[in-house]
Order: sequence, then structure tokens, then C-alpha cells
Amino acid sequence: MGEFLQNMYVWLWAALAILMIIVGIKYRHEHQGLLAVLMAVFFIFMTVWYGLRTFAGYPMFEGTLNIIFRCILGGFLVALGLIYWFIRKRK
Repeated sequence: MGEFLQNMYVWLWAALAILMIIVGIKYRHEHQGLLAVLMAVFFIFMTVWYGLRTFAGYPMFEGTLNIIFRCILGGFLVALGLIYWFIRKRK
């Protein structure tokens, strides 16, 4: 059961990345498009990270790799928050 769930995480992140790419293309001339593209990059990162753990067997959530993962997540969170804040402030 655990292996099935690990595979599902990879496919979930991939599906969300594809969805955000479609939204980014649809709204490419608006600020929502910028947010969607940044979120697509984030979901692609998550797909690759979970894929390396699931299919290649790398310990992606242990030691230094876990610290790197958390720093990248924090960076995406700050970037998305700032972009959202600037969009709201501009309106």
C-alpha cells in the first residue's frame, strides 16, 4: 500500500503541474498567469523530487537533502506570497 501511495504523489504533482501550465497559458497576459507559471515550476519540482524518491530510491527526505527541500519550499512560499501581495496591492 505504501508504494502505491508514493506513486500517487508523483502522479498528483505531475497532474497539478500540467493544470497550472494550462492555466498559465490561458492567462499569460495577466498576473494570474505569472502565479500559475510559478506554481507550475513548483509542482514540476515536487514531481521530480518525489519521483527521485519513488522510482530511483534516493533518500530525498533525509539529512541534507531534506534541508535543501525545506529551503526550496520556503523560497517558493515567500515568492508566491510576495507576488500575490503585489497583485492585491496594485488593485
